[in-house]
Amino acid sequence: MSYRLTHETPDALEAINQVLASSITAWQLSDRLYRLSVNAYRYRHSDWIDHQFYGLRDENNTLVAILVVNEDGSDLPDDHRCLQIQGLFIRSEDQRRQLGSRLIHETVQVALNQSLEIVLVKAHESAVSFFEHHGFHRIPITDEVRDYPYRLVRSVI
Repeated sequence: MSYRLTHETPDALEAINQVLASSITAWQLSDRLYRLSVNAYRYRHSDWIDHQFYGLRDENNTLVAILVVNEDGSDLPDDHRCLQIQGLFIRSEDQRRQLGSRLIHETVQVALNQSLEIVLVKAHESAVSFFEHHGFHRIPITDEVRDYPYRLVRSVI
C-alpha cells in the first residue's frame, strides 16, 4: 500500500483524534487510563496556532498516521533552532508497517525545509529505542527537577 504525506488543516481534527485514540490502544492501558489518556492527548482547533500537523493518507485518502511538530528549542541545553516532535501516532491496525520510520524521515525533511538544525522529541520511555534506532541521542539530565528524562535529539544538518 502506498501512503502520501499531507499538511493537515483543522478540518481534519476529528480524523486526527481518531488516529490518536486508535494509536493509544497499543499502550496496553486499563479502560480508565485509556479514557484519561485519550482526553489528555486529544487535539483542539487552538493547537494550530503553534503546531504543524502532517498526516499519512492511504490510497483511499484515509488518515492512518499523524505527525505534530512545532519550533521549540526551550528543552535544549544550547540555543539551537529546532523542530520538536509533539506527537507521532499511527492507527493500531496500521502499526508495524514502517510508517513511524516514514514520519521520522518526513520530520527531518520539514526541519531542513525550515532551515532548522535539530529535531527534538520528549519520548515515552517505551519509545526511546525507536528514536535511537532512527539516529536520535539522549540529552543528559542536568537538572533533576526540570529536565524530562527521555529527551532525544537528532541533527539534520
